[in-house]
Amino acid sequence: MSDKVLITLGMKCPKPLFEVHRNIKELAPGQVLEVHADDPAFKLDIEAWCKRTGNELLSLAREEARLVAMIRKAPQG
Repeated sequence: MSDKVLITLGMKCPKPLFEVHRNIKELAPGQVLEVHADDPAFKLDIEAWCKRTGNELLSLAREEARLVAMIRKAPQG
């Protein structure tokens, strides 16, 4: 269950990460952002971004031609 859904379909690197960063700022710590992306670089980018920022990548699943990431905002993020 997500608190906010972000659709980045059609966006290419680095735009999806910019949008993730901008949208996660709007959430309270512990809330979950659901991101839909079709950029081939998104998988590696989002994994690295979560490690770097301390946000938790709860899941990353392929659904047809897109990836769906569930990201929990860090307690102090």
